[in-house]
Amino acid sequence: MATALRLAAVARDSPAAVSKLGRERALLRAAARPGGQCCARRGLVLRCQSGAATLKKGEAADGAGAAAGFTVVMKFGGSSVSSAARMREVADLILSFPEETPVVVLSAMGKTTNNLLLAGEKAVSCGAPKASEINELAVIKELHLRTIDELGLDSSIVSGFLDELEQLLKGVAMMKELTLRTRDYLVSFGECMSTRIFAAYLNKLGKKARQYDAFDLGFITTDDFTNADILEATYPAVAKRLHGDWIDDPAIPIVTGFLGKGWKSCAVTTLGRGGSDLTATTIGKALGLREIQVWKDVDGVLTCDPNIYANAVPVPYLTFDEAAELAYFGAQVFLFIYLLTE
Repeated sequence: MATALRLAAVARDSPAAVSKLGRERALLRAAARPGGQCCARRGLVLRCQSGAATLKKGEAADGAGAAAGFTVVMKFGGSSVSSAARMREVADLILSFPEETPVVVLSAMGKTTNNLLLAGEKAVSCGAPKASEINELAVIKELHLRTIDELGLDSSIVSGFLDELEQLLKGVAMMKELTLRTRDYLVSFGECMSTRIFAAYLNKLGKKARQYDAFDLGFITTDDFTNADILEATYPAVAKRLHGDWIDDPAIPIVTGFLGKGWKSCAVTTLGRGGSDLTATTIGKALGLREIQVWKDVDGVLTCDPNIYANAVPVPYLTFDEAAELAYFGAQVFLFIYLLTE
């Protein structure tokens, strides 16, 4: 597996999205540390040598993360947990850093989010009796049950979610509409299942882990379904919950990316596509951690898109200005050091 490391206040799967959002994240504005230079580390990770991100006095920089024992946030995208084999690789990677006590943020498995959305759209027009026959639903069930079986886990970990998902699609079929609120609830099944599978697998390996749904962890957002903003109250809530649970019963937190809870509706919200990176950086800020790692399945920042030119090679060094320029023009993997301010 290959990776890229990022310390970021705003994170998207496509960095170009930062400039395309059309609005700034009011709570997470960023300014670069001058003179930063990036280098390869362990042949896999890009690290910035200019120093860790710092937080404005009075925010979550009171050492909550360090006091609780957490040292880093590790985020893994859908391709990194797309199968039992990939989950084993991620678990081995986490265990290969015994000096770290990470908070792990996961996306849904593979193309699960896309399949959930397609299933919802098909349910609108297929009729309730045929909702159970939607192909994407079958694909989702097969993937998660096969992964459970290959990892040697109990199918009850996800069976309840799969049953509820089928009932939800029948409800959409009966109502013949898929509202934005329902869409967010629908796609939340992906992260809820992937994190439970992975936490159970780590526990099986003897590494104590605890699963968290972000909407129960303390992620409080606006009620802008499908593209919600994280509210300031999130930071102390997340820090208090993770800190308290660690003191009571230390375990690696496995957190759903991409999800939150609307502050008025109390309904499940999503942070927009690619929002799992934002989940990771939010946790890092809440805990006052020095490092946030966003692991990718390429060997760092490449000279061009490997899907276009197969002989692309990793760039050994990048200044902050160079990385910022690449990100602005849409580089898929990038590294930033941010100063988190109001």
